[in-house]
Amino acid sequence: MKGVSTTMPKYLISYRKTEEQGQKPEWASFTTDSPQSLEAHAVKERVERRLKVLGEKLWGNGEVVWIGAARLDDVLYKREEAAPEISIVYGAVEE
Repeated sequence: MKGVSTTMPKYLISYRKTEEQGQKPEWASFTTDSPQSLEAHAVKERVERRLKVLGEKLWGNGEVVWIGAARLDDVLYKREEAAPEISIVYGAVEE
């Protein structure tokens, strides 16, 4: 069908991490196209598994926040605007 997008939506999941105590936190991100794993508790579980594998520590209060759907640059901007104590943000990336 012409004009109908058949691509799966992408979701950006970002988390604040540190590798050493006293280190300034920085954002790390990954994407998924699985909407089944987008409830806040499932997002946090995915991030915790990733932290364990990579030997990183989660920064902040552990809170998970949905930042909505937007173009990638807008999702990244919203991520930077998150309150400093927020640990994990996620949103849909529109094409």
